[in-house]
Amino acid sequence: MKIRFNWGTGIVLAMFVMICGMLYLVYMATSQDYFLVEKDYYQRGINYQDQIDRINNGNSLREKPQIVLSDEMLTIQFPAWFANKTIEGEVLIYSPVSDRLDKSTKLRLDETLTQRISLDSTKPGRYTVKLDWTADNTDYYRELQITIK
Repeated sequence: MKIRFNWGTGIVLAMFVMICGMLYLVYMATSQDYFLVEKDYYQRGINYQDQIDRINNGNSLREKPQIVLSDEMLTIQFPAWFANKTIEGEVLIYSPVSDRLDKSTKLRLDETLTQRISLDSTKPGRYTVKLDWTADNTDYYRELQITIK
């Protein structure tokens, strides 16, 4: 039996290919992992002026805290003029890829105003270190892009 290829067969084949393509796109769309960057993004958007003020306070410092990445260790060094101030805050190692890769740590400075955070369990990739702290009732914010290898 010989199948002849005419315009009717072409239409049926074109429709079959189109339906298979649509089914593939539906499968891909339903298998994607959709997650929000931040769970409370709406409230953060409303309060973004507070974040702008913290950023401006951090940028106006004459000496800014240094964030240094070296050999599986993140070191945060505050300037000496913070020595007599009460400092509280948080360090967030933020991954833009997935919130499961984020790492949050309370700010606990030693007597030399230094904090070291081990990155042994952190997967390689690009991260943003977000340093959010309060010193004597003034809020500050600083961030730095790092790449962990």
